[in-house]
Amino acid sequence: MKNFVLVIMLTVLVSFNNKDQHRPQVNENLEEENQFDRSSFIGQDYILDDQHSYIGFRIKYFGFSPVRGRFNDFNGTLFYSPSSIVNLSVTVAIDVNSINTGNERRDDDLKREGTWFDATTFPKILFKSKEVVAKSDDEFDLKGILIIKGMSKEVTISFERPTDLSKDWAGNDQVDFSGKLIINRQDFEIFGSDFWNSVMENGLTQLSDEVEIELDIHCRKADYQFRYDRADSADVRKTRLDMIKEQGIELGLENIDGLFKDDKLSSGILSTIGHTLNTWKMHDEAAHVFIKRKEYYPEKSTSWNQLGITELYKNDLSQAQINFESMLYEDSNNTQALEYIKLIGKV
Repeated sequence: MKNFVLVIMLTVLVSFNNKDQHRPQVNENLEEENQFDRSSFIGQDYILDDQHSYIGFRIKYFGFSPVRGRFNDFNGTLFYSPSSIVNLSVTVAIDVNSINTGNERRDDDLKREGTWFDATTFPKILFKSKEVVAKSDDEFDLKGILIIKGMSKEVTISFERPTDLSKDWAGNDQVDFSGKLIINRQDFEIFGSDFWNSVMENGLTQLSDEVEIELDIHCRKADYQFRYDRADSADVRKTRLDMIKEQGIELGLENIDGLFKDDKLSSGILSTIGHTLNTWKMHDEAAHVFIKRKEYYPEKSTSWNQLGITELYKNDLSQAQINFESMLYEDSNNTQALEYIKLIGKV
């Protein structure tokens, strides 16, 4: 009898072990593949190049004839890795006053206070991404919050496969995205006068409620090591970087002070020096340079973002958050600060 009980117990133990061996590992593997690594995105943000991008719209007039337009001025910040499309994140700010339908009188009416877009009260349109849903053939849906005239609504943008990463003439990393979505103008109270919302004999409104939006977005990211390698040996940025690297930050800052007194310095020079130092993992030195930029060029509020990114490199999330919030205090629609605050909150 004891032997029989022992056999039963051994059988049960073997059965449980076999179940563990054959238990599906899909969820664990998927979690490992999609694990978010904040450090891999720090300093790797792309900017949206509005000079080589297109944000356009199409709406039907009298039910049939399409009226097309675009926004000429916008900016945005993007985090993107081709190997992890689900971690893509973007914030875009559009200048409503840059609307262009090819008719100046119509454009003025669309911007007019108290009607349509009311650009005086609501000068910006914002989009803040929330989630990426990957599809077949590297296409994906981007879900996010669209804010027009202070009203927020979740929308989904369908994107084609992004282009492969490449270098432009200046050594910047670049990638392009093309996407489309449809919104209802009534959701954002883009009404105009009663005439445009009246119903015609054929049952259609004078101006369609549906608006088709088309996006062709060119994004680029500076490669500061590439710029350093390609710079002339006498380039002011390169010589100061070499000085800081070989002789220390104190001598480098003294030299920078001299350049400022001689009117041979610019905020752009300091930005390049600081970003390159971060590339070299000389983060304390980079912070000193960005502080100097803030001192000499207080009107350049983006120094807050540069300091915030440097603090993230040093893994000081709290101080980074303070710096980005300081940026937003000066410009509540700064897309880089908004994106980095999202990055800090990601787990």
